[in-house]
Amino acid sequence: MALRMDAEARRAQILEAAAQVFARHGFRGATTRAIAQAAGVAEGTLFRYFPTKRHLLLALLEALAIQPIQRQLQSLPTTEPQRWLEAFLTERLTAMRAHLPLMQALYQEIRTDEAVRQAFITQIVQPFLEQVRGVLARELRRRNRRSHPGLVLWAIWGALHGVTLFGMELDPDLASLPPERVARELTALLLWGLEGSRSQFPRR
Repeated sequence: MALRMDAEARRAQILEAAAQVFARHGFRGATTRAIAQAAGVAEGTLFRYFPTKRHLLLALLEALAIQPIQRQLQSLPTTEPQRWLEAFLTERLTAMRAHLPLMQALYQEIRTDEAVRQAFITQIVQPFLEQVRGVLARELRRRNRRSHPGLVLWAIWGALHGVTLFGMELDPDLASLPPERVARELTALLLWGLEGSRSQFPRR
């Protein structure tokens, strides 16, 4: 057990170093030698955990984006939708803002490198989306909502990443707002649109 815990700690140590180097130099500008030096390990040790930089990139995306969302989904069935969505967006906005240069570097590589994009889609995104769509579909049925689960998923995902990766970089006023306020207003926009609360919608 001790050896396994040592291995897990070493893996986390290498990932943390990779996050720092990728954020500073970008994915293509980073080298495994620099990452190994930042982690305080030999380059050969790094390769035992992550055979290529691509493996590091995918592991970072899973650790920073996929695993936190999977944990948050566990509370969805027992939490009121508005409260859950505000908490979800607050956590994601805070985490993505804290790692913004890294997230921009990782997503840039996904957009420009076909091999990385395909690995990301097949190894991470497709299994994850299948899980999330299943959770959302069950919740929408349970709450008697007719919205398509895929549309709900991509509306939330698109709003979150649009605000974080583009809006906060291009709009200093938006970037200065606390994550809690952004999450609260974005939740209201997603749930009730520009017209205001649901009680203000005209009956049809």
